[in-house]
Amino acid sequence: MRKVKYRIFLDYDKEEKWVNDMAKEGWHLEKFSVGRFVFVKGEPGAFIYRNEYLGNLSEEEKVEYFALLQDSGATIVHESFNWIYVKKPVNEGPFELYTDASSKIDYYNRLLNSLLIVLIVNIAGATINFSIMGLSNKGVFNLGAGILHLLVAALICIPMVKIDKNKKKLKEQLFE
Repeated sequence: MRKVKYRIFLDYDKEEKWVNDMAKEGWHLEKFSVGRFVFVKGEPGAFIYRNEYLGNLSEEEKVEYFALLQDSGATIVHESFNWIYVKKPVNEGPFELYTDASSKIDYYNRLLNSLLIVLIVNIAGATINFSIMGLSNKGVFNLGAGILHLLVAALICIPMVKIDKNKKKLKEQLFE
């Protein structure tokens, strides 16, 4: 039996928690894309799920990383837009992708750099649309597109602020 759920998350930790809550109820993630999750019915609480942003890893680096994960007993559930979900049986004990502060900080930096690019592109898009608004007969379209770009830029700031706070906490732990 399958179940499709539609959810948009700006917080990847909350998304991961939700997927794990679904697994506790016996719904195991099969695949995902932006806002769409497909689950299959299975044994409640059998797996722990983790999500991760791969960033700009080359195909060779991905293959090596996936092999490392599989060697640790984890299974790659699905990959979409450089995000992956990985699962591991609960009976094998705790499952974390990053076990030390410095590697987690590196991960946060990869996330922040990618989000920064998206933020800059959207601010530039808004600026361009607002500046050419009066120069064309499509001013209303440019206004709407500019506003949309600003909204996306504002939404991108939400996870960036949370990631930056988490990164600062980890840095404090390193220097204690």
